[in-house]
Amino acid sequence: MQKAVIGFIGPSGSGKTLSALRVAYGMMSEKYKDKDSEFIWSKIGVIDTEHKRSMLYTGQSFGDLDIKSFYQIDLEPPDSTEIYIQALKALKDVGVEVVIVDSLSHNWSGKGGIVDEQSRMPGNSFQNWGKMAPHTHELVDALTKNDVHILTTMRVKTEYVVEPNKDGKMAPRKVGTKPVQKDEFEYEFMINFSIDMDNVASVSKDNS
Repeated sequence: MQKAVIGFIGPSGSGKTLSALRVAYGMMSEKYKDKDSEFIWSKIGVIDTEHKRSMLYTGQSFGDLDIKSFYQIDLEPPDSTEIYIQALKALKDVGVEVVIVDSLSHNWSGKGGIVDEQSRMPGNSFQNWGKMAPHTHELVDALTKNDVHILTTMRVKTEYVVEPNKDGKMAPRKVGTKPVQKDEFEYEFMINFSIDMDNVASVSKDNS
């Protein structure tokens, strides 16, 4: 059976983590229709690079979604490809069937991530980017050639635009531009949701 690889892309505060949790629960509740919610949540795991932020949702209710205990791995720097892959394996080893990577952007821009490692390498900067390419390829393989569903969040570079608000007055609004990851990395996913600051998602890619 083909496994899903889904990206949730948006600015900070747009609702990426909660959206991923909701989709993960929906996928598992569809598969295990005769199981209770505790069992369903036990099939979900989060690789958390956001200072344990995903755990804030445990025990909370959001409309028809009651979030119970799920597996969580708190990643500390270095945000290397190897660490991400080790965390993914650990969640698979305990029986998780949907892995949420929150967020994938740290692998690119975090401490010990690809950009940081490239900047520390001696020699020609351009040639050093080529030396880092295998790390990206290894991560792509880990995400896309898998026997579990992968849901990832990605931060976006943000800027502010001034436009009319609900009262017709001009006001600044935060918008996202491009994902904080390698250029065109989002093309590796089957489905991409672009989420805005109104918590509205649009599908920027859909191979379903």
